[in-house]
Amino acid sequence: MNHATFCCRLRGSTGRTWRVQLPIIVVALLILLSSCAQPTSPTLLDSATDFASSVADEAPQTGAYRIGLQTEVTGDGAQIGDLTLRAARLAVEEINDAGGVNGKPFELRVRDVRSDAATALAEYRAAVAADNLDALIGPFKSAYAVHVIPEHRNHTLPMFIGATNARLTELGDANLFRMRPSDRVTAAAMVAFAREQLHSQRIGVVHDLDAFGSGGAERIRQELQTHQLTPVVEIGYETGAPEMDAIARQLANADLDTVLVYGTNGADVGRLLRSLRYRSIDATVITSPGGATVPAHNIAADAQDGIYVVVDALLQNEAHAEAFVARFQKRFGFAPDTYIAWVYDAIHLLADHWRQAPDAAGSALSARIRQMPYQGVQGEYRFDANGDGLHSVAIVQMQDGAPALRAYFDGVTHTLEVAP
Repeated sequence: MNHATFCCRLRGSTGRTWRVQLPIIVVALLILLSSCAQPTSPTLLDSATDFASSVADEAPQTGAYRIGLQTEVTGDGAQIGDLTLRAARLAVEEINDAGGVNGKPFELRVRDVRSDAATALAEYRAAVAADNLDALIGPFKSAYAVHVIPEHRNHTLPMFIGATNARLTELGDANLFRMRPSDRVTAAAMVAFAREQLHSQRIGVVHDLDAFGSGGAERIRQELQTHQLTPVVEIGYETGAPEMDAIARQLANADLDTVLVYGTNGADVGRLLRSLRYRSIDATVITSPGGATVPAHNIAADAQDGIYVVVDALLQNEAHAEAFVARFQKRFGFAPDTYIAWVYDAIHLLADHWRQAPDAAGSALSARIRQMPYQGVQGEYRFDANGDGLHSVAIVQMQDGAPALRAYFDGVTHTLEVAP
């Protein structure tokens, strides 16, 4: 150590350098070094001296598995974004409370897409460039995913999505995984239930005009064609539409027996249900998963009663989901929404793979995920060549905000199994 360095490290609170005391300090250091050869008194090691931080705090920290999460913290979809964030945090807390994976904790990096497609793309780019991620939980909504996924094809980062537009996983992205049933399955289930159980003939379709709603409506039309049917009326609306009474009036004038609703935001579906009740429309309503959400019930209240909803899974009826429901309710004070279990499953799926292959990353990790089934809260994930993991849905009927199972639909065999 040279003289300049030594003086720099001995600056006082005034910034003055203590050169005049250097001989004294050198002597003191020599005495101290010579005493290091002697055994240290245990009473010194066990003294009550307080330090700013512990030795453990100053030791090099073990690296973390970094998981990105893009969700709607603010904006029109903030309520479902809040629930999504809670599901992710619960999974991370469970993993870290158990000591992490291979001694490494999970770290959640959250980015707010602010309920806006352009922001979702910008935040995706920022996450990939700056967040040093091991995996990314990407768009929940198809309206955002249609912009993000074409760019993601240029990256090897494993990305999990909840967006259900069928075409999203048909773009040849080997590192993309869908954790919810696609619109192909949901739309087919809606039509099958309408035809086989309700014997519907005059069917109307209402849908969001975004990528999710438009994609779902397209699939419904295709499914109806297999029964030589076409919608009597088809009506689109913008996400976040403030009122639905004009749509309700059109439906009332169409003399329908069934209305199929493909809505992105649960709040929008809730406003539609309330308008249908106000107009005393007695047609049976079947909706995509948004009809069973907390936001839908908060707005529709008893106007939600009696409708049928095609949901990813009915957590209350699945043995493997009971623990998740109980832990979520204990942690946050209310039951989890049907929309959010896929996020919890994605994080635990990653933990399962890293326990077996701690260093798996990028394309190698993606290859493992595609090859191995995983039993999650929503069911068993078996990812096909496109990256779709779930291939069946449940049909429930709502009463007092709670779903009751009515049927299961297998998207592979296209068979409807009615609940006893």
